[in-house]
Amino acid sequence: MKQRIKITCFSKVFKLLVSLVFIFSFSFSWAQKKESVLIYGKVIDKEKGTVIENVSVRINNSTFGTYTDKKGNFEFLLPKVKHYSLLFQTVGFKKEVREVELDENEDSAKLFVYLKAEIYELDAVPVFAHPKPDTIYGSPKYSIADFNFYEDKYLLLTFTKSMEKTTLRLVDEFKNEITKAEVPEIGGEAKELYQDYMGYTNVICKEGIYRVVIRNDKIKLYELPAQDFNALVRPIIDTAGNNLFFSNYSRNFPLFNYYYYNTKDSTYKPFATVEDKPLMDLYRFEYYFLKPAEKLMAREIADENNIDKHKAAAMMTGFTNSMYYTPLFAPLFVIGDTLHIFDHYKNCLFHYDSQGNKLDSVPISYHHPKNWKDWKNHMVKDLTEGNVFAVYSRDGHKYMKKINYRNGKEEGSYKIIHYSADRIKVKDGYIYYVYRPYESTQEKFLYKERIFLSR
Repeated sequence: MKQRIKITCFSKVFKLLVSLVFIFSFSFSWAQKKESVLIYGKVIDKEKGTVIENVSVRINNSTFGTYTDKKGNFEFLLPKVKHYSLLFQTVGFKKEVREVELDENEDSAKLFVYLKAEIYELDAVPVFAHPKPDTIYGSPKYSIADFNFYEDKYLLLTFTKSMEKTTLRLVDEFKNEITKAEVPEIGGEAKELYQDYMGYTNVICKEGIYRVVIRNDKIKLYELPAQDFNALVRPIIDTAGNNLFFSNYSRNFPLFNYYYYNTKDSTYKPFATVEDKPLMDLYRFEYYFLKPAEKLMAREIADENNIDKHKAAAMMTGFTNSMYYTPLFAPLFVIGDTLHIFDHYKNCLFHYDSQGNKLDSVPISYHHPKNWKDWKNHMVKDLTEGNVFAVYSRDGHKYMKKINYRNGKEEGSYKIIHYSADRIKVKDGYIYYVYRPYESTQEKFLYKERIFLSR
């Protein structure tokens, strides 16, 4: 009798857990209901008084924005919030950051932005037999767990003994600490710094999510509803004009779709499907290994949650945590107005326009190196130059291979000097990463290396 009660209770708990896993839907009523604000204005040469065309106008540290026209004018719609940080940037001029504050009754903001001409000076360049990593920032008092870029500065997630007590620090290129803020301990262990599609940096903790807002060189943290953030913000990968691109990716399922969403008319559609077919066959076959009573349970769970019985069975058997299962990896990068999907299961690089219409495809093979263990299902995009790199690992070193995002070909590789480089990002042709020297008591520092490709 006790055994029967125990099994019944387990069944109810398991059904509840599976229900929570599969109750995941993209409701864009949030985007439809949320008011918009029109940001517009003109960009002018401060010295000559003439207008400047083709100036990039974007939410700071984001791809969300537009360009000035031939008359120096710009305009674009944004979800209405109280504060915006806008970055104005073009070749030959110093970049400008404008902070915009809006009252509740304001629905537009007009800006006149004056840019100063950039004067370039050639610095002496040290020459080494081998490239030498530059130390961006570090302290013997704490380690750097993660980092992000903010204007020409660095936002660091630091800790002393454990990630349960972490501090955000804003430092400049001259290794000066400008300001800092404690991450609330109630959020639990800090996991990472995550930059969303709007350009905001968010601290992802075990028990909470905090948005980072920097105003007048002061850091403020605002707690966000984790459920809304995970359902409405994190799935959004990137933007192009008024279009958002998101996916219904789940680590525990070998298939997902990419979607296009237009913020003006609220239309959306799936435009690409990624599937590992051999893995899907194994996934679905798990159902047939179940005993009759377990098959019944799988069908009940499937009916209650409106899912396939094979999906419920794979959850029950723990297949997605076994050595036979590898989560899908097929990243989407927006470069210019073109979407690039690196589908490692169809062995193709697919190109789509900004409305999710397929343009063409080219074959790829860089993810099948001679030693299959080298490939780490990891790719990064240069945040400013748009180049794409695949990450490999061999003998403790990380290797970066530049992949041509037009034809899918390898264009050269670079070996990161330090062993076990972590939290890799690429910007302006430099690799940035966190590292603690091997067999050293030094804390983790932030380093950068110039990428020199070799064939």
